[in-house]
Amino acid sequence: MHRDDLQRHCSHLLDSERFHDYCPNGLQVEGGETISVIATACTASRAAIEAACAGGAQALLVHHGIIWGKAATPITGMLKQRLAPLLAADCSLLAYHLPLDAHPQYGNNAVLLHELGLNVDGSFGLYHGQNIGLFANLQTEMSLAELSQRLEVAVSHPVLHCPGANANVQRIGMVTGGGQSLLLDAAAAGCDVLITGEASEQTWHEAQESGCHCLAAGHHATESIAIHRLGASIAESFGLRHLPIDIPNPV
Repeated sequence: MHRDDLQRHCSHLLDSERFHDYCPNGLQVEGGETISVIATACTASRAAIEAACAGGAQALLVHHGIIWGKAATPITGMLKQRLAPLLAADCSLLAYHLPLDAHPQYGNNAVLLHELGLNVDGSFGLYHGQNIGLFANLQTEMSLAELSQRLEVAVSHPVLHCPGANANVQRIGMVTGGGQSLLLDAAAAGCDVLITGEASEQTWHEAQESGCHCLAAGHHATESIAIHRLGASIAESFGLRHLPIDIPNPV
């Protein structure tokens, strides 16, 4: 597969042009033109990059890339150490942040809802004109304790509970990773609970005062499933070998 075809496919599939993001989505580091092995990882850490290159990948597809904020970043220190093995191996790096969060089928939110046995019923959490969060409606209420247990099993990570109002929940909001800032948006959308990756100090108070529970199950843990599903789908569609890389991260 040609490198540019891979970028076009991913950008079209995830509709990345409609997002105003913190980072450039798509090709962040240009490698060789021909791709037969595609690696996937949640974050383009040095360890993940080295594992991808050692595994013979010509492209690494991630959720968290290496370019954030201003594109004119000095190539020094940690960034230099991450770039060095990519350039030496002629391996491309492609990153999709908010487009991967929000996608109704391949996105972090949708995939984790499906892992919990739930279907996507709507969206919420407006950011620069695009909703980032998804929610699912249960036909019958579920206890918060059962949902928390299911979540812990699904992501293999402890769950921090910031308590809201009711012991049972029916509308479940999902914004993986650092989505705790959308807790009040979830409450306004009628969610009884928001599932995310992290909790901030104010999350505890917002949950109690809004009545919407927050379950925080780890930034990495909640965003390390979908990227591999996407990579497997791309590999199957284009006859590539897929190399999933999971670098442990308890945060």
